[in-house]
Amino acid sequence: MRVTLAFIGCVLIWGSTWYAIELQLGVVPKEWSLVYRFGIASTTLFLLCLVRKERLIFPIIQHLWPACTGLFLFSATYILTYGGAEYLTSGLVAITFALLSFLNIINGRIFLGNAIKPSALFSALLGILGLALIFKPEIDSFTLDDEAFRGLLLCLGATLVCSFGNTFAGTSGSRSMPLFSFNAWALGYGALFNFSYAIYSGKPVGFDVSVSYVGSLLYLAIIGTVIAFSMYIWLIEQIGIGRAAYMSVLTPVIALAISTVFEGFTWNLFALSGLALVVCGNLLVARTREKPSPQLSKS
Repeated sequence: MRVTLAFIGCVLIWGSTWYAIELQLGVVPKEWSLVYRFGIASTTLFLLCLVRKERLIFPIIQHLWPACTGLFLFSATYILTYGGAEYLTSGLVAITFALLSFLNIINGRIFLGNAIKPSALFSALLGILGLALIFKPEIDSFTLDDEAFRGLLLCLGATLVCSFGNTFAGTSGSRSMPLFSFNAWALGYGALFNFSYAIYSGKPVGFDVSVSYVGSLLYLAIIGTVIAFSMYIWLIEQIGIGRAAYMSVLTPVIALAISTVFEGFTWNLFALSGLALVVCGNLLVARTREKPSPQLSKS
């Protein structure tokens, strides 16, 4: 039951963050918005660890795992995604990220020793086909011009590094650290990497005191990062990176449901058929039993 609630919670939260991210764009350069988001998230988790009296001091070598997770999952993934989204529609971005379920299954096998189950691969395929039907108009309008191709490469790169970040989070080194402590350090390293990139980009430091910007920033930092990623990394420990990543297929569907209410998205026959495939894939992945390798259990 806890696994199911955590999975649903992540899907609902990340499905809503697409709308919150739109409220971040405009006045403040996206590079600095990422610094603020992960800086706030990391600070919040460090304070929580202090209140809970969780261990925060670890040997230098043990910092390799949260540092790599921060670099891949909380920095490079978002930098590449935001860059790709400048050239691609949201539907095509969602399709590329649906490949995360495939990549996690493969990387889980290569680096973590997890078995590949045909049902998991089939459910991932159903989800991707479902999203392709939902976003068919955007796919039909896609052309391999210079900007579109660049956006595609950036988003595919984002999905790949995100999978590596997932893999680092699933290693025995990461599991040996308490969940909140690991997340606090990983987010902290992610914020530092984002800060370095923001400086390198040359974009001016800025902030927007409007209610929409501050409200969406706090939502993304606390709800979309602290809470959702804590649940997600816990899910990786419980059900493996392959099944956990299937939420990358479901979150765009939740985003579309929100868009239906607030932005007037219209569901046609293709979209409804795609939704049916996504639901079937979700039911199948729920029945798949994937356990991390015994040697990866927390010490």
